[in-house]
Amino acid sequence: MLKHILVAHDLSREADIALNRAIQLARQHGARLSVLHVLEDHLPNAVQNNLRVAAQQYFGEHLARLGAEDCQLLLRKGRPAQQILEEIGDSQADLLVIGRHHHNAPELFIGTTLERVARHLGAPLLLVMGEQADKPYQKAAVALDFSLCACDALRNACSLLPQDARLVALNVMELGSRLLLKSGNSADFLATQRELLGKLLEDELSGLAGQIPTVELEVIRRGALPRALDEAVAEQRPQLLALGSHGRSLISQALLGSLALRYLQAPPCDLLLVK
Repeated sequence: MLKHILVAHDLSREADIALNRAIQLARQHGARLSVLHVLEDHLPNAVQNNLRVAAQQYFGEHLARLGAEDCQLLLRKGRPAQQILEEIGDSQADLLVIGRHHHNAPELFIGTTLERVARHLGAPLLLVMGEQADKPYQKAAVALDFSLCACDALRNACSLLPQDARLVALNVMELGSRLLLKSGNSADFLATQRELLGKLLEDELSGLAGQIPTVELEVIRRGALPRALDEAVAEQRPQLLALGSHGRSLISQALLGSLALRYLQAPPCDLLLVK
């Protein structure tokens, strides 16, 4: 259950979409909502004071139009990434919601506020893309393996979804597993893989409080990461994709780290990143 949601807002249209999603989730969970806007710190004091007054007026009117008058407005000055990370640490928010940057030029992603925050953030990060952000998610997907971060992504995805939603757990078989499938006992191996993943889902979901969405398992036997996951996501067309950002071994960490970076650069839908 979410208790405190922090949304970073830079006065862009993308930030407004993220704010709408944050308001929807706050209402769904009865959570406290805070909006953080960072002012530039290299301007003269008089200009900074004028910008602060203008920001207070803008957000006061904007939040009132959205029916979110009880939202807490936080105005800080400094470097956006640093201020966001400090506020997450100080407020102990359960979720950071942020809009997409450089959506028309993904090659410019490295060095953005989003990239810097994603690399150092300890809390779950929700990158919002979808236009219909005022309605609860109805269909989501999570990349699932046996790593702790994938299980964390599964639990966090469930927490964002209403009971009538559907969550598909996508497992892309690793190279060694796919080679074993080509052996004479491939049917037995696949059955064992499904059984182990099913037990993992059962164990993880049993520990969740309250009502949870419908969860289905799909084992992807064709191809390898990231292409196989790309194709599965394109086929499923979820509104939300949840990813863990690190793996079980050095090789998996590098792969899943690059996978998270790949989807942050060009997300196919809203993206939930969990460490």
